[in-house]
Amino acid sequence: MIDVFKNVIGADKSYMQDEDALEGWMFINYIAMHWYYKLILKLKENKLNSKFSPKDIILFLKDMKKIKINGKWLNVEITKKNTELFNKLNLHIT
Repeated sequence: MIDVFKNVIGADKSYMQDEDALEGWMFINYIAMHWYYKLILKLKENKLNSKFSPKDIILFLKDMKKIKINGKWLNVEITKKNTELFNKLNLHIT
């Protein structure tokens, strides 16, 4: 868990200067850790944990982009492979 916290989430240093900011930073990192372990469970349920890690899924999600055209949000630059993977994992990207 500590390794994920430091190396995947990048939460080994806070750089916060007041208590409220630190509490917010800790809460966001708690949610990120929770989602990370939910990804592990989804990968195991779908027997994809031998092919992908949660870090892979996070990297795929970081590469996704959306644009707004005529008041409507559209996905751009998402590969068919990633779309199929998200559908298998039942991850709805909105």
